[in-house]
Amino acid sequence: MITEDYLKNKINEPLENKEKLIALRKAFKTTRDRQNENKVLFPDLNERKERLKKIRDFSIGNKELLSQAIKNFEKNGFRVFYANTKKDAVDFILNEMGNEKLVVKSKSNVTKEIGLHEHLEKNGVEVIETDLGDYIIQLSTEKPAHPTGPACHLSRYDIAKIFSESFNKELEPDPLVLTKIGRQKIREYIEKSKIGITGANAICAEEGAVIIINNEGNINLVQMREKKHIIVTSIDKLYPNIEEAINMLKLCTYYATGASITSYIEIIAGISKTADIEKMLFKGMQGPGEVILVLVDNGRTEALERGYKNLFYCIGCGNCLLDCPVYYVVGNEYGYKGYLGGRGTSASYFLENSDTSLENGLFFCTTCNTCEISCPVGIGNAEYSERLREDVSSTGILFPTHEKIMENIRKTKN
Repeated sequence: MITEDYLKNKINEPLENKEKLIALRKAFKTTRDRQNENKVLFPDLNERKERLKKIRDFSIGNKELLSQAIKNFEKNGFRVFYANTKKDAVDFILNEMGNEKLVVKSKSNVTKEIGLHEHLEKNGVEVIETDLGDYIIQLSTEKPAHPTGPACHLSRYDIAKIFSESFNKELEPDPLVLTKIGRQKIREYIEKSKIGITGANAICAEEGAVIIINNEGNINLVQMREKKHIIVTSIDKLYPNIEEAINMLKLCTYYATGASITSYIEIIAGISKTADIEKMLFKGMQGPGEVILVLVDNGRTEALERGYKNLFYCIGCGNCLLDCPVYYVVGNEYGYKGYLGGRGTSASYFLENSDTSLENGLFFCTTCNTCEISCPVGIGNAEYSERLREDVSSTGILFPTHEKIMENIRKTKN
């Protein structure tokens, strides 16, 4: 049972540890400054956003488009598994591990959503995050603070302490030194692993292709593991074709980091193959022997049917967090796993349950709708937050403060 005191503590805790909030705000200011510097590179920014919004509206919940995507993925040699629930997804992936006891993975909010990391480790599989920010979070007890910069709330001193404790070696708080140590440790695990797990930024129906963006180069290493590349993503990552997905990726990069494009754009449209010797086809040449696509529903279809489609327009840029007054005050205590802020809290109602949504800040939203202005596809959380609060309240959950407000309204008629 979620109590009012529990929620008050969630708010008070970050306020008592302002160093992390200061680091978070500094990182957000840097992103906003870069956006302002590079805005000149997007003279058609508004047109791009409108184009993306129309494509998201067309694609999400489009069963024919999803069916076309699955058909073309299978035609290209992917094994495709549709997971109705998080349990379906986890059970399938656990089975795919076989006898392997080590897996490397890249940043993926969907894997966080289904609790894949925890389930794999519970079943004796060591999981290593290969994105430096996620690796730092893995070694600590921290929560991620931004979709693309999960450790942005931690200072160099915090990270030096985390690394020193994890590696039993005193390390100086030098960003360059810490980055090199992180790279070395991650690379050691990558070289030993035979299975790689990634997420996906887009699944493209016409081509039967997956697109993944990154700056660190870790995706290329993870997806090239010898045995299998398992791609775990959700049905709302659907786009009609690569052209529309690229438009999304450019906007996502700009709003997430302020840059105009990422260092790497991986387009995967099948298994590596060759027919150089007498035209005999050989699959799994330099890449993995299998490429597996896991498409996760986990409450999304229900959300769409209940009129919450707009919640899943999200492209994961995190721009809404930069302007959210609640996130400015409580940071990553507001949100659900990798889905941060008001949008994540509302989405968790369907991805998990009402208690989870309540626990992660359903009643924190001020309904100012600043997020709608910040979001490149215009997701405003206020309406959804109010509707879901009504749903929760109708089950009999009412906090003492709310009861006092209601009593005052009855007394004063105002």
